[in-house]
Amino acid sequence: MKIRICLLIFFLLLTGILILVGGTCSALAPKLLRFEGESMGTTWHVSVISDGKNPISEEKAQAIQTVLEDALKAVDFRMSTWKEFTELSRINAQETIEEDFELSPEMALVMKKALEISQKTSGAYDVTIGPLVDLWKFGPTRDNPEMPAIPNEEAIAKAKSQTGFQALELIPSQNSNSVCLSRKKMGLKIDLSSIAKGYGVDCAVEALENMGIKNFMVEVGGEVRTSGTNHLKKPWRLGIELPIPNSNLLFGTTELSGQSLATSGDYRNFKMEGDKRRSHIIDPRTGKPVEHSLVSVSVIAADCMTADAWATAFMVLGPEEGKKIAEMEKIPVLFLIQEGQEIKSLSMGFPITKNPYLKNER
Repeated sequence: MKIRICLLIFFLLLTGILILVGGTCSALAPKLLRFEGESMGTTWHVSVISDGKNPISEEKAQAIQTVLEDALKAVDFRMSTWKEFTELSRINAQETIEEDFELSPEMALVMKKALEISQKTSGAYDVTIGPLVDLWKFGPTRDNPEMPAIPNEEAIAKAKSQTGFQALELIPSQNSNSVCLSRKKMGLKIDLSSIAKGYGVDCAVEALENMGIKNFMVEVGGEVRTSGTNHLKKPWRLGIELPIPNSNLLFGTTELSGQSLATSGDYRNFKMEGDKRRSHIIDPRTGKPVEHSLVSVSVIAADCMTADAWATAFMVLGPEEGKKIAEMEKIPVLFLIQEGQEIKSLSMGFPITKNPYLKNER
C-alpha cells in the first residue's frame, strides 16, 4: 500500500511539474497580434509578435493601434491629392513659380527620393505625372462625367506639356535649415501615389520601433516591410500574386526579415476600352498607359518607400529597359511577363519559391 501511495504521489508531482513546465512554455510562446484599419484610400494590416520576453498587454495593444493610426493619418494629411488642404494639395495649388514652397522634413525626404529615381530612370518615373493621371481619370477626376474616358491626342499632348521632373528642384531654405521646392514651370501637379504608401509603411515601422517592438510585419495597400521573425521564429513569408484580375492565386512566396517588398501591376486597377485593357500605370514619356508585356513587378529594398517607387518605375520601363537598370542598380526584382496566354518570370536577385501546382495561364 505504501509503495502504491508513494508511486501515486510521485506521478502527481511529475504531472504537476509537466503542467507547470507546459504552462510556462505556453506563456513564453510567441503570439501573433493583428492590427488593422483604413488610411490613404486603402486598407492596412500589421502583425506584431508578443512573447514572454516582450509581452504586450491589452493596454499596450490599444496604444499600438492608436500609434499606427496616427502615423498613417499624418502621411495621408501631407501627401494625399484627394484632400483639399494637405501639404501636397497646397503645393499643387500654387499659382506662381516666383515663390518657393518650404517643405516639411517628411515631404522633403519623399521628394528627394522621387527625384533621385526620376534621374536614374531618365524620367520613366516622374511624380509630376498628375495632369496625365487626371486626364486618364485614374485620380480624383475618375467620376467626372464631363471628361471622356479615353482622351484624344491633343489633350494628351497638352497634359504632357505640364509635366517634367526637371522642372522641380530642392533648394535650401533661406530662413531655416529646411528645404524648399522650386518650380520652373506652371501647371505642374505632383502625384505621390507611387511612393506615399511605401513611405507610410516606413512611418508605421518607425512608430513600432519607438515603442520597443522588434518582431512585426506592416502592410499598407499591398506594400510590406518586416522586422525580426514571425510567431514561429522564422522569417516572414509573403505571397506574390499571379497577375490575373479577380484572382488570389499565388505565383510563389518569398521570405523576408528586416526588408521591404512592393509590387506594382496592371491587373487590379485598369479600364476596358472594348476588348482592350488600359493600365493605370501611365508612361510620362508618352503620356499614355503602358502597353508592354510586363504585367507585374515585385521589388525588395531596405525601406518600403524605395521599393514602392522602383516597382512603379519598372512597370513603366518594361522588361527590357527594366532589366538593364535593375542590374545596374543591383535591385532585387521579379518581373512577371505575359507571352500569349502564359505568364513567365524573370528574377534578378529576388528569392522566390514558385507555386508547384500553378498553371501560369492568364
